[in-house]
Amino acid sequence: MRVTCVRHGETERNRQGVFSGVGSEGISDTQRQALVGLEFDATPYDAFFCSPAVRCRETAAALGIQDPVIDPQLAEREFGVFEGLTVEECRTRHPSSFEAFRRLDAEFVIPGGESRAQHLERVMGWLQGVVRHRHVLAITHGGTIDFLYRMGAGEPMHGGPTVFAGPNAARSTFEVDGLRVSVLEHGVPLL
Repeated sequence: MRVTCVRHGETERNRQGVFSGVGSEGISDTQRQALVGLEFDATPYDAFFCSPAVRCRETAAALGIQDPVIDPQLAEREFGVFEGLTVEECRTRHPSSFEAFRRLDAEFVIPGGESRAQHLERVMGWLQGVVRHRHVLAITHGGTIDFLYRMGAGEPMHGGPTVFAGPNAARSTFEVDGLRVSVLEHGVPLL
């Protein structure tokens, strides 16, 4: 089975470097216009899934994807006390929590949010539920893409200095065979 993930289009918060896990912000007007103008070919896919986040649903609509399955397992990690803050604001207001968060530790639960392990459990639940398909398209977030990339590239699932999210409005494709994942492409811009 193949899984192609498209990271949602850019939002104003993305541009400002603000954490936006479960926030309800949509994609920027500039991003929407660019995606609408793209002739996105949806014919290779036999199933379409989308995070419930407004920015993902708007990305799917701009690409012409009609009625994707809205699946909460594809939602971004809940950032709790970091939601709506910049990196610098997180460092200032929540220094110890932010330091633990930056280590990408599996078990650290963001106050009011969730851990990477909890987020990974959701992503794995989704992946196990879509194995009956041939080629799935998921409009999702950087966290989902990070986990799939790590699985395919042989990177540790947690830790390290890098989140392998890829840029906004970019696609990453993976070959999935049971628990074995291969990276076919990562972070390829749609525009």
